[in-house]
Amino acid sequence: MTILYRVESRREFGTNKDNNVFPHKVVLCAVSSRNIIAFSVLQSLSSHVYVCDIVTPWQHYKVCSSKSLINVLEWSANGEQLLLGYIGGRIEIWEPKEHTLNLWQLQYHANIPSEDIVQAKFFHNGKGVVFNTQKKDHTYYAEKFERLEQRPTLTGFGGVATEGCILLTSSGLLAAFTLPQLQKTNPSNNSGAEPVDNSGQGDQIELTPATHSIGISRSYIEHCSIVASATGALNVAYSIGWQQPQQLVYCFKVSLQLEGEKITIKSESLASIFLNATPVSQPSRRITQLLWKRVANDDVIFVVFGSPDGGSLLEQWTLTRRHQNVHALLQQSTTAAGNNKSVDFLPSESWEQVAKLQLNSQIAHLSSTRLIAVDCEQLYAIMQDNSVDVLEPGTLKKVNHTQFERDGDTRFICADLTPTSQMLIIFDSQAQLHAMQTPMLKQTTGTMQLLQLLLEYCIVTGMDASDVLMLNLGNLEALVEKLTDNFTRQPSYVRQFYYANFLALKSNLCRAQQQEFDNLIILHAISSTFKSLLRPSDLGCQDKGPADNLAMKLAESVPDVDLVLQNLNAKDFTVEPMMLQSLQQLIQWVTDLALNMLNRLPDEVMKSKLSGKRPSYDISRDIVAIGSLRELLVMIRIWGLLNPQCLPVYTKTMENIDVLLILFRLLTRLAQNTAEPDELLLDECSLLSKQLLIPQLTKYNPTTLLSTQGYTAVKSGQLVFTSQVEPVGLQDIEMEQVVFSNCVKDGVSNLQIGASPHTIRRCARCGFVNSANKVAKTSAMKAWCNKWLHCHCGGFWKQIN
Repeated sequence: MTILYRVESRREFGTNKDNNVFPHKVVLCAVSSRNIIAFSVLQSLSSHVYVCDIVTPWQHYKVCSSKSLINVLEWSANGEQLLLGYIGGRIEIWEPKEHTLNLWQLQYHANIPSEDIVQAKFFHNGKGVVFNTQKKDHTYYAEKFERLEQRPTLTGFGGVATEGCILLTSSGLLAAFTLPQLQKTNPSNNSGAEPVDNSGQGDQIELTPATHSIGISRSYIEHCSIVASATGALNVAYSIGWQQPQQLVYCFKVSLQLEGEKITIKSESLASIFLNATPVSQPSRRITQLLWKRVANDDVIFVVFGSPDGGSLLEQWTLTRRHQNVHALLQQSTTAAGNNKSVDFLPSESWEQVAKLQLNSQIAHLSSTRLIAVDCEQLYAIMQDNSVDVLEPGTLKKVNHTQFERDGDTRFICADLTPTSQMLIIFDSQAQLHAMQTPMLKQTTGTMQLLQLLLEYCIVTGMDASDVLMLNLGNLEALVEKLTDNFTRQPSYVRQFYYANFLALKSNLCRAQQQEFDNLIILHAISSTFKSLLRPSDLGCQDKGPADNLAMKLAESVPDVDLVLQNLNAKDFTVEPMMLQSLQQLIQWVTDLALNMLNRLPDEVMKSKLSGKRPSYDISRDIVAIGSLRELLVMIRIWGLLNPQCLPVYTKTMENIDVLLILFRLLTRLAQNTAEPDELLLDECSLLSKQLLIPQLTKYNPTTLLSTQGYTAVKSGQLVFTSQVEPVGLQDIEMEQVVFSNCVKDGVSNLQIGASPHTIRRCARCGFVNSANKVAKTSAMKAWCNKWLHCHCGGFWKQIN
């Protein structure tokens, strides 16, 4: 396995309490589906929770602090909510305020007095996609990826999954509560984000959980594992701490039902695991962890034992279902209807030990593959001697062993896998983060096909793919070409549904051409926003909408935009003048993009001829982008007749130049042959810079591992970072940034916000800038702002005051 990077903690000597370091033991860590790492530490007799992005691990942000010890750290399925369970019975659910990673707010909390939270889980929503490596040769997404056949944990009206949490306390008390559907704050009504009150005072909702005893009697539960089953019930396994020696692992099936607004909890005992037949049932050996998993459609429990002598034992128990024969005298029975029915057997369940493994060191944490996989399940035993063993379920055979460097008396404490299980995140006793690549793809043939399958899995599920992109990928250009080629083979409705996910993934893959993909994603967002404003004038006389009719007219390749207008019904494109005025900055951005693309075209063609190769992506060769620009120019032309104030503004050398007319003509000729533009077209493009002043598009070059410098650094070997210190080696600053650094531009609204803006938001990954002060007044601009709850690359925002 490859060790990717390590983040060293250090002490800060300033007065800012949020920037100090964590010199003590790490309690827990968890990685969300958006590749955000949450970890809790003990410091100054208090528990502190921090988060960091996997692509900028050196920069962490504080979520909250508490005098109570945190015992549970759990992310929701969408990675937007973080659940904290405390010793003392308090449960808190935190959310990033307006999707800003460095501002968190307490959304919900509940209390179970005099109880200690042992385990907690969010309700399963029943959604999931199966990852099957045997289907890597299939073309269509519908054939490659099967939907998970699983019922939600709790359903409401119409069978819709209900959001909520279930938890188990140390005394055997089950508690469950639903999360109310709150009306989210409209970003346009927020004049600015204030720092969250980490003391717990604020706009929070107190919830009252429903409780139920998991068993007939209450016991002291020490370790627990909860997993959702296919039937919607929750499987719970736990061990009792006061038993000497420990003889049983108790198993229960917990079902939830919603009756009105109240939750009813039903607990049913299942077959337990009897440990007294094993040689480890001795007072000197204790259970240190339980892990219930579904492996190849079988229920499996992994039991980890620790020993004072420093060794450990791992056992795998599998639930077997048999048919128990019934004696002939008992086979005859009477049904409720009075009919006699012969019963030859009865179903029975029991746990069988299928494998065990003796290890020389203590297992600090046991993790398993997070993918809903068919044939690539693996176990990861994180040892206290700072080593990691990769095990194969079923036989517990060691597949791989990696030894990390030891730094004094530090030892590994906890770990978690990324959502695609391609990276293992480990924390040691000094709160130092270690990231390593898992060997799942390295040991199989056809790695390129599996990488393509994994990235397409992220497109379909919406899962963040940053952990895949940071691996030592081989031929990036070939991988991008295969992804693009297979995406174009999908049906049109599939391409339309996953187009935004595909663009975000492709942008991160080709970070060397990041600006091109940023422009393409924004162009797609503007196109969908503008088309959503169109309404047909007569609903009963048209089979297709205005946007479809426009696409049909543009297919005829008419070079004159005014001739296209004559064949369209202007009433279908009518929009309120005030709304058009609010869209002026977006209209300006569209024409600026077209001008920059055409002005740069002769240089790009010349570079391709001299070098003999083309870049992996060039927006001037993208026929889809050119088609979107032509459609938008026609719409802008019509809207300019309704409200001339919405038209773009340029500094011209001659007053009689019609910019929209020239842009549409040149783009139409470029669309006819994007591979080899003719010489006359290139000559006309070269004259654009002499006819008017062409605004330069803003570029963003953040310090991140998902960049040109980041890819080079990851491939060169193990990286060592220091917390809260930006690595200089990953900075990629261009001269234009230094010269024009005194002016900040909002990339979302395309507005200059001054040299010293009051409050801005910057993407934690791609550096995209957005003003936190929303000024949207029309419904169109409000809809546009709502498209940017997250950055277009999938990253969270980071507020900068």
